[in-house]
Formats: sequence, C-alpha cells, structure tokens
Amino acid sequence: MKVLLFLIYGDQRVYHLELTYSILSAWQYLKDDPEDIRIVLAADEANQRPDLPVNALLLSPQMMADWSMRGTYHHAIKLHVMHHALQKYAAPVAMIDSDTVFMGHPKHLFERFGPERALMHACEGPLENSAEWPEWKALIQNCGGRVAGRPMSSQTIMHNAGVYGLMPEHASLMQTAVAILEDLRKHGSVFTAEQLAGSVALHDVLEIAECRDLIEHYWHGPRAYFHYQMGQMFHGVREGGGVADMNMRLPTLQRHIPSRPAHQVVARLKRLQRRAPSEYEFAYRAYLGARSTRLSDPELANVWALTALNMLTWGMPDGKLLLHTIQTDFALFAPARLHEQNWMTVPLQKRWAAFWVEAEKGL
Repeated sequence: MKVLLFLIYGDQRVYHLELTYSILSAWQYLKDDPEDIRIVLAADEANQRPDLPVNALLLSPQMMADWSMRGTYHHAIKLHVMHHALQKYAAPVAMIDSDTVFMGHPKHLFERFGPERALMHACEGPLENSAEWPEWKALIQNCGGRVAGRPMSSQTIMHNAGVYGLMPEHASLMQTAVAILEDLRKHGSVFTAEQLAGSVALHDVLEIAECRDLIEHYWHGPRAYFHYQMGQMFHGVREGGGVADMNMRLPTLQRHIPSRPAHQVVARLKRLQRRAPSEYEFAYRAYLGARSTRLSDPELANVWALTALNMLTWGMPDGKLLLHTIQTDFALFAPARLHEQNWMTVPLQKRWAAFWVEAEKGL
C-alpha cells in the first residue's frame, strides 16, 4: 500500500474548493488504475469529506492545538501529520497541499522517492534568492548562524513544501524538522519556516527529488480565478456541502480570465497614451473587467479587481507613473470612490486602501 495524504484544517471553506479539485484531479487517474494507492484526508471532525474518495484520518482538537504550536503557527501541523501518517500506515506517504493539480498519475510520485531519496515539490534555491530574504537575513543574525545545531546562511537551500514524500523508515526526520522549526520560530516569524525546516531535515540525510512536472502548485498567480472556476464546478462546497458525483468529468482550470476584445483595445490605447509598460495595460484591462462585471457577477469582478491590484503592486516597474495618473485611470478604486464599491469584499477594499497609502509614500 501507498498513501496519498491530504490535510485540511480551520474554517476557510475556500480551501475545500482547492481540496476537492486536487483530490478529484488525482482520482481521475486512480479510479481506473489504483496502483494500491490509498487517498487519505487528515482533518478534524468539522472538515471531514465523506463525499470524496478518501479514507479519514481523524485529528483530535488536542492534536490540532499541540501540533500548531498552540495556535501560533498552523503550518507546523504538516510536519506532525506527516510523521503521524508514516507511523500509522507503515507505508510510503506522499503528502500534497490542497492548492495543487495533478498533471500525471500519482503513481509517478512514489517512483521518485525511496530509501535514499525524499521528495519535495521543487527546489527554490538559496535563501538569498528568496523574496523573504530580508526576513531570513535578520533571523540568521538573530540566531548567530546556527539553528538546532545546524549552520544556516544565505546559501542554505530551501525546497517548496507543496509536496513531501518519505518512506516509513524516515518518519523520525519529521521530528527533526519539528525541532528545527521550533528553533527557527524562537528567532523570527518568517512565513515559510516550515518548508525550510523540512528542507534542512531531509537534506541532512537524503537526496531530495522534485515533482513540479507532475504537480502544479498554484499558491500565487491564478489562484483567485481558479477559486472562481472551482466555485462554478462544485456548487455548495463553499457553503459547507459536498460534490454530488466524485466521478464527474473534471474541467481543466483556465489560468487567465477571458477579456472582451474591446477591453483589450482600450487597455492597449491607455498604455500608449500613458507611455506605460505592458504591465499597466494588463492591470487596466483587469480594471475594465471588474468595472463591467461588478453588477452582473460580483464574484468575478472581485477576481478582476484583485488581478489589477496584484499587477500594480508587484508587476509594475517602480517610479514609472505619477500617483495622480493611476488614480485617474483606476477611478472606481481610487480613495475618493473606493468606499462606494459595495460589491467588493471588505478584505480586498482594505488591500486597495493600503496600496494607495504605500503608493503615496513610494511613487
């Protein structure tokens, strides 16, 4: 037997959309070719999913409290659950994050790890290449360059932990990872501490293989639009229900929202008018999409509005346009009118408001 392990916790039902799609994307292969692979869902009582083709691994409230560092860092639960599953099933375990899509048969995951090799999703390179490097640099200084007795530097390698694959004889490495994580959390609160702890613990003993060609891990990028599409596929899941047919045909997720040809033309003209980079054209096209769908499809409008914000925040080269110009072009979302957008979710309104504050400082 081999175990394909998923984990879900908390009360954010949007994660159940992700979980549903990920499990069914694996099930599309396994239902006709099971390969002695058992899908297991680790969850507390409130998050059980009898509508999905899974075996339940029940997590008690005490487990959840203890394994989340008493609620201070929930990602620590992953390391504990992986250790627990390896011991319980005494079988190879591949643990998969919910924000994933299977692009090949799950059996190929188990071909990539064994007695001398572990599996993680992808190598992200040395810490100095991380977007969180300023935080990691401060943590390294705080800990004096050693964590749980191990050297740590700008060259320490981190792997993405969207996937963990281990043999049962290596279960203790997850305990080692927990010890490293606990020491990391004493010196800083970097969001990706769990995956660094896992990377270091596994790399101490084993080679680490990758599987980005088998698993898409979409923790950023098209995630909001993926959620929108999943909501259309799995009616009621977001509200606490399940899927009616686990053998349903699973539509392929589209990465980009279709935009009207007229919007594409107007956005291109806006870019030329402003002598702006291509990122501005993309952001403005998303703004037009939000503006045109805000009354007919508020959920889609929120995806468009988030896309526009993300492009302006992370995609635009610094210092290319005056703040007044951006506020003129994105008038509905500018400070003077942002409060009128009742269709926009409160968290997204707050993010737009914060964007203008930061833009005032930096543009």
